[in-house]
Amino acid sequence: MPSPEIGPSFDSRPPDDQALVMNMLSSESDATYSFQGMKRRLGLHQEKLTRILKRLEDDNLVLKTYDGYKVLHHSRKTSRHIDEGEPVIRGQLPPGIDPNLLTSKLKGRWFKNFRWLGYSTSESGQSLYWITEDGRFQLVVRFAHAEILVWSQPTNEVETHSSIAAGYELFDRISRILPETEDYS
Repeated sequence: MPSPEIGPSFDSRPPDDQALVMNMLSSESDATYSFQGMKRRLGLHQEKLTRILKRLEDDNLVLKTYDGYKVLHHSRKTSRHIDEGEPVIRGQLPPGIDPNLLTSKLKGRWFKNFRWLGYSTSESGQSLYWITEDGRFQLVVRFAHAEILVWSQPTNEVETHSSIAAGYELFDRISRILPETEDYS
């Protein structure tokens, strides 16, 4: 069972898979999730997920974009922040790093055993989401005001001991991209 910081909507399985998909897409306002990320996070077969997403598109509830899928109409009840609580890493971005450029370089990337899940944009910054290949951890990276914040949460209660290590591993992968984004002007 995942922690409340990552997604309270996943604590109890909805009665049907369509509701499960809608809960995930609605978990953060203005969030976009990749097909593969949803498939991995929800544990749904690709054909079943495809049918559900097609039905939701036909009903004008979900929009398919270049980056993935997003919900069209958020209700205040379904919008929640999956990166609440204390981050496992809080650091400063080096001077000259454009967070938007860094975000564009990271969107859609896989790192070792971290699979791209999606992203969202809010007043507090841009958040990027990954899930481990085995589905044990979901990670959130937020760039806000020259700061980088990393949250790592297990998707079930059994795996709590390794979530911090997963956060540091993803942070290490991201830090290797930083030199590519420096503005030398």
